[in-house]
Amino acid sequence: MSSIFPDIAAILALVTIFAAIFNRLRQPLMLAYILVGILAASSGLIKAVSQPTLDFLAELGIAFALFLIGLELRFSDIKQIGRAAILAGLGQVIFTSFLGFFLASHLGFSRTEAVFLGIALTFSSTIIVVKLLAEKRDLDSLYGRITTGYLIVQDFVAIAVLIALAALKAGGGGASVLLTLSKGAFLVILILLLNRFVLQNLFDLLAKNTELLFLAGVSWAIVFAAVFVTLGFSIEIGAFLAGLGLASLREEPQIAAWIRPLRDLFIILFFISLGLHLPASSFSSQVSALVLFSLFVLVGHPLIMMIIMGVLGFRRRTSFQVAITSGQVSEFSLILIFLGVKLNIIGESLVTITTAVALLTIILSTYLIKYSSKIYRYISPILKIFERKSLSETVIKEESSFTGHTVLIGAGRLGWNILHTLRRRGVQVVVVDFNPDVVKTLERAGIQVIYGDISDPDIFQKACVPEASMVISTVFDHEDTRALLSEIKNIPHKVPTIVTSAESEAALEFYREGAAYVIVPRILSSHLIERFLTSEKTKELLDGSLRKEHIEELTNRKVEAL
Repeated sequence: MSSIFPDIAAILALVTIFAAIFNRLRQPLMLAYILVGILAASSGLIKAVSQPTLDFLAELGIAFALFLIGLELRFSDIKQIGRAAILAGLGQVIFTSFLGFFLASHLGFSRTEAVFLGIALTFSSTIIVVKLLAEKRDLDSLYGRITTGYLIVQDFVAIAVLIALAALKAGGGGASVLLTLSKGAFLVILILLLNRFVLQNLFDLLAKNTELLFLAGVSWAIVFAAVFVTLGFSIEIGAFLAGLGLASLREEPQIAAWIRPLRDLFIILFFISLGLHLPASSFSSQVSALVLFSLFVLVGHPLIMMIIMGVLGFRRRTSFQVAITSGQVSEFSLILIFLGVKLNIIGESLVTITTAVALLTIILSTYLIKYSSKIYRYISPILKIFERKSLSETVIKEESSFTGHTVLIGAGRLGWNILHTLRRRGVQVVVVDFNPDVVKTLERAGIQVIYGDISDPDIFQKACVPEASMVISTVFDHEDTRALLSEIKNIPHKVPTIVTSAESEAALEFYREGAAYVIVPRILSSHLIERFLTSEKTKELLDGSLRKEHIEELTNRKVEAL
């Protein structure tokens, strides 16, 4: 035990260096943690005496991770998932599991190992995909909502699989698994009843002291997990259900904020521990399986999702954008394999394969998701085979022809203000937005709006961009902006184009590509504030007369809006 502190110190220092590099490369930090574990195992940095302690800390990381997943999951979210997300999520799990099983069996794995690999390679990473969609600001788009929905469905299936493992641990057959699942369902109902009638009042009382609330949140997670272990379940399932019990409390955001740093620290140790089981030499004997499984995840997953989305009646672009998010292995997959080894159901060779596939697919799918719009433009004609003639997804409410108009791309906070300014000046505006709620709001207001993504050539033509007098884009996605500027360059006459960027480096690039003006909100707002504070208005601001004038102006605007 004496060597654990030097080992942990060396590991955390190494993790910090690799995490900084991966962050610079815009790669998930999880990859850096696993890579450090692999290097530590290959170099002998971690000594044998440290391994049990590190495994215990890793298990705490899994428990806190699942506690947070349960804590941040609300049944109101499930109601909003929608039919498409449910069918896509369940269809993906069913078809991918069967195909993964047959592939693993064909490669010579035993039936039990093939079942584990088939299931483990099914799930896509909610954490990574949602983070990437948030960076692209696509979470509110139609494909973003379907993606988030099917990932939540997959998470529920993954939890059910982990519950089933509790029965396998006891050596039971199919009846035992069903009994365990029934017990799990009963306990979920019990937790929801506690949440409804007991826990809110209890935590309201504890919330009067912040330290007490923090202690209660951590204690609830650990004690509940321990109780579940005594009932024959795993610590992980107990932690998830403990989080689910607190999910709808008023104090949930604060508890989650306190638990998150604990989760982050211990989950780092989990991924390092996972990497420790994978010395670099262990990959050499698994190259063929690694390549085939990686291709299955990167190509097979999206193809299956494309077929499902096509059958549901979505356009090929929406289907592709949803499908491309499924091409990586989930953190749940690693947890599932980790628990399978711990329960002596499968061998450690599956840890090597699954982790290696996770490393490859997460790296490659990150770029596929980031550049999905550009990829779609190249392969769009091929994807037509996945699109039904009768579509359930409506692109535009009615066909219209426009000329001499202004095309406004994105009607969020910035776009909304620009829209109303242009309309007050009598400018004809055609809005393009991929948020269904925004489209409905604009339609009710009688504003010409097209649902879709401007980087889609069909939407570009429907908005009559070549006939427009000006194009204004408030979209922050750099790939979509590059695609827009590239398309406008091909128009014979000049169409002035204003675009938006969060980064000054990208803004300079957009100027070189032909943008008439680039809105950089951070810089623009700082310049406006500087001019305001150095103007004659400053004196009025200090003596209070400007404050009164501003309040009156805001009040009048509120009345006009009503």
